[in-house]
Amino acid sequence: MRCTAHYCPMNEQIMDSLTSGKNVFITGKAGTGKSTLISKFCATTTRNVLVCAPTGIAALNVGGMTIHRLFGFIPKTTLGQIKSGRWTPGRFADELASADTLVIDEASMLRADLFDMICAALIRVRPKTDKPFGGVQIVLVGDLFQLPPVVASGGRKDFARNYDSEFFFSAHCFNIDDFDCFELEKVYRQSDPKFVEVLNQIRIGQADGAVGVLNERVQASFEAKPGQPWVRLAPTNKVADACNARELAKLGGQRMFSQAISIGDTRGFDAPVAEELELAVGAQVMLVNNDPLDRWVNGSMGKVFALDRDDVCVGVELDSGERVWVGMNVWDINVPTFIDGQMEFSTVGSFAQLPIKLAWAITVHKSQGKSFKRVLLDASGRFFAPGQLYVALSRARSLDGLVLNKRLKASDVKVDERVVEFMAGINRR
Repeated sequence: MRCTAHYCPMNEQIMDSLTSGKNVFITGKAGTGKSTLISKFCATTTRNVLVCAPTGIAALNVGGMTIHRLFGFIPKTTLGQIKSGRWTPGRFADELASADTLVIDEASMLRADLFDMICAALIRVRPKTDKPFGGVQIVLVGDLFQLPPVVASGGRKDFARNYDSEFFFSAHCFNIDDFDCFELEKVYRQSDPKFVEVLNQIRIGQADGAVGVLNERVQASFEAKPGQPWVRLAPTNKVADACNARELAKLGGQRMFSQAISIGDTRGFDAPVAEELELAVGAQVMLVNNDPLDRWVNGSMGKVFALDRDDVCVGVELDSGERVWVGMNVWDINVPTFIDGQMEFSTVGSFAQLPIKLAWAITVHKSQGKSFKRVLLDASGRFFAPGQLYVALSRARSLDGLVLNKRLKASDVKVDERVVEFMAGINRR
C-alpha cells in the first residue's frame, strides 16, 4: 500500500495498524516523513514502546538506543549462543520482557543475522508464547534503497552460506505475510519536480537521464561565495577528515579547544561530536542539536565569528545571517525502566560538549537523516555501496543547491537487485 500525503486515509491506516499491535513495515523515499510518523505514534500511544537502530547516529536521531546496547549483544554474540541459553540479556531484560512494541529505525542497515538474533532474544526473555517475535509488535522503518547493512569482507562467504542476502528480509524469522506494509511517496524535503524525478530515478537505478541532468551541475573548480557555507559530502571518512583538517589549517588567528565532559554510565554511547574539538574563527561548522529557542536545528550550517574561552561558547553566524552564541550542550543517556506496569526512562549518564562539528566536509553515512541547503558532492572517490549516491544527492533540498566536483558515470548509480525484487513483491500484494 502507498500513501502520498501526511494526512491521507492511508496515513490513518498506518496509525491503525500501529495502535492495534500489528507488525508493520514503513518505507518510502528520503524526506517522506517516516520518522515524523513514528514520532507521532510514540508520543500518542499507550503501548510500551522501545526504539532502537543499527547505528549510534541513527539511534540518536530517533531518541533510542543501538540494538546491541538494548539487547546486551557484544561483537562475539551469536544466534547459537542466544538460542542455547549462553547469552543473558543484561540490564534491560525486564524492559524487553515487558515491551509491547519494538521500533527498529533505519532498517535498511539491519542485517539479516542481527534480526534473527533479535527474534531469538525476544523469545528467550518473553513469557511462553508461540507468537512470532515472542509476541512483541515489530515496527520496521526505513528505505531499503538507502545505505545497506555492512558485512565484513572476511565473513562474506560464511554469511552467504546461511542467508540469501544481508538485508532483514532474508532473516529466517521474517515472513512478509506477518507484516502490514506501507510506502510513503510524497517527498517533503525537495519541492522541485525535476529534482524529485532525478532522485526517484537514481533511487531505483535508472541512471541514463538522471546522470545527464546531474552532470549539468558539475563545477570542477567551484568556490563558495562569502557567507554561503556549502557542505562537502564525501564517500569516505578519510576524504572528509582530510578536507576538514586542510581547511582548518588555512585559518590563522584565535583558536579554542573544548574537551567533552562525561558523567555516569556512558558505555555504548555514540557521541555526535568529537571529545576533543578544535575551532577557529572562520571555521565552517554544523550544529548538531535543536536549539530550545528554535534559532537552529540539528544540521544547521554556519561560520564561527567569535570564540569565548572563559564561558566556553562560540559565536556562529548561521546560514540565515543570524548571529547566535552556542554554549555547551548536554546529551542525557536515557535507558528504559519498567515501573508499575509502564515503561519509563531514567538518565544514567550524560555527555557534554559544544554541539558543533567542523563541516567543510562530512561523510555520506553521517549525513543520513539530515538535509542541507547547499551541498557539494565530492565524486572524486568511488561510490562503493548501493544507495550511497542516492543518500548523498537526497541530502540537498534543490538542484540549485547542489554542485558536483566531477562528472558522474552510470556505474556510480548502484542498486541492489534483491531489494528491487523484494519491493516489487510488496507492491504486488
